[in-house]
Amino acid sequence: MGAFTSELTITQLSGGDRYAWRLWRLAEPLVYEIGDCGSGRTILVSKGFITDGPSIPRFLWSMLPVWATWSRAGVIHDYLCCLIALNRPHHEAPTRDQADRIFWEAMNVLNVGRLQMALLYLGVRIGTWFKVRTTMVDHQDKLSQIIDATA
Repeated sequence: MGAFTSELTITQLSGGDRYAWRLWRLAEPLVYEIGDCGSGRTILVSKGFITDGPSIPRFLWSMLPVWATWSRAGVIHDYLCCLIALNRPHHEAPTRDQADRIFWEAMNVLNVGRLQMALLYLGVRIGTWFKVRTTMVDHQDKLSQIIDATA
């Protein structure tokens, strides 16, 4: 089973954007190893990546808060979906289906409860089926600069 080899360290952003309070910047890189430990198949989300965390509708926050056990899995999924939206997919997740599967695996690694896993996974699958644009695409310029700096 995969493993996170780093902690999630984030800093809240602020600014003129009315939704800036929902944006967070990684203060340290986040690394996830896919599949078996020692597989060498990693996803590195660089320091400086901007995320809104798992995109959970506000009316569900009492049941499924944005920042919880699954947060690291959500940031990995955000990153993979952003790369896909920017037409620069990660080689481990060239499609949303594969990004969603990695999200499921990562939640399992984090010991997220089965009901929460199912609800969160259903949410991302519905987004994939209906081709819902990842919210982080709105911050594409910032993300492109970050991705270019780490390429």
